[in-house]
Amino acid sequence: MNRGMTLYKAYNDSSSIDLAEILAESLGINYERATKLLESKSTRILRYKNIRYIALRRDLGNHYEGTAILIDEKTGEYRVVEGYPHIKRVLLLSKAVPQHFVDWVIVEEKMDGHNVRVIKFKDEIYAVTRGGYICPYTTARMRHEHGKSIENLIDAIGEETVVAGEVVGLENPYTRYYYPEAPEWGFFIFDIFRKGLDPLSVENRRRLVEEYGLRNVPLLGKYHKDDWQGILEVVSNLEEVGREGIVMKDPYYRVDPLKYTTSYINTKDIQEGMKYPFDEGHTFIYPRVLRQMFKAIEDDWDEERLAKEAQRLGEAILVTAVESVKRFLRGMPIAEEFILTFYNMRDFEDFVSHITLLGVPITIVSIDQASENYIKVKILKHKKTPEYYKRILRTGLSPLD
Repeated sequence: MNRGMTLYKAYNDSSSIDLAEILAESLGINYERATKLLESKSTRILRYKNIRYIALRRDLGNHYEGTAILIDEKTGEYRVVEGYPHIKRVLLLSKAVPQHFVDWVIVEEKMDGHNVRVIKFKDEIYAVTRGGYICPYTTARMRHEHGKSIENLIDAIGEETVVAGEVVGLENPYTRYYYPEAPEWGFFIFDIFRKGLDPLSVENRRRLVEEYGLRNVPLLGKYHKDDWQGILEVVSNLEEVGREGIVMKDPYYRVDPLKYTTSYINTKDIQEGMKYPFDEGHTFIYPRVLRQMFKAIEDDWDEERLAKEAQRLGEAILVTAVESVKRFLRGMPIAEEFILTFYNMRDFEDFVSHITLLGVPITIVSIDQASENYIKVKILKHKKTPEYYKRILRTGLSPLD
């Protein structure tokens, strides 16, 4: 019996709420199909406080991976939070932009953090990650930092509103990147959906976000679809200050958005991934090398620029990985370090329970009472890379070929 089946049967044995019935209604499928899905690896059943929820781990029908179905365990009421749609990546702006867009293109900054959908359910704010999980840390922080403003925004648009944005900053348990405008933690909104995945226009969304005292992702300009060189210049400006990239949108969402990243972030991502080559490195390398290949073609890099970028790329791959092995040989941990802020011990315990349930091995290094209002917790997130290092250093054999 797999884990999904165990959780499903255990829950149904202890509750009058039928998860299969709710899943069937939510996805528009029959009861038998819903039961099989709950017993498979296609779904995951979790709990956050008094909310039981089902996360979709793959696309199912018209519902994207990351769709979450939140269920109030006291009443059986539920809410479907649709998964965030995938945004296609551009390799050649000169080809993709004129062919894809209708006329005008709104360019906004693509920020380096983690994607969350914020919703209001049973008079409470919840932050749902890209994978469809309610993150206790992000939820607690969102409520503390922006709870009332987001509630007011959602109330003004409608109860089924989804506010999608990027959580950035160094106090982030998923992706950490320093932003001067949000050094520790910040939430920048890039989409607002009404019921389902019906987006507000870019102009309307930006106006409402500002009106309710929240922050949009930075607006970088409006360009005609034929002015791809103007958009490329925006990317070059971001490159100079070490930012991630752009998302290009039709003002009224007549076509889907597209995204494009800078050379800086392509190489930096590889460098970060190669600190843990058997966790992230091999999946990070080729897609980002591909991006660099076509950026070199479109930007017409001369020999000097090509050599410079090749050196950066090589150092990101090899030097970082060698330093990682040397750290291991010196007995140093191969793990990511996080410092997170919690406003009470209950929120901290909820986060630890959540991350442990997801199978992420962590060590709590320290808990400091930074003030009477909050605590600072240092956490190590362990990787599987050290196990591969041990095996290689013991046998001398490659685990890959």
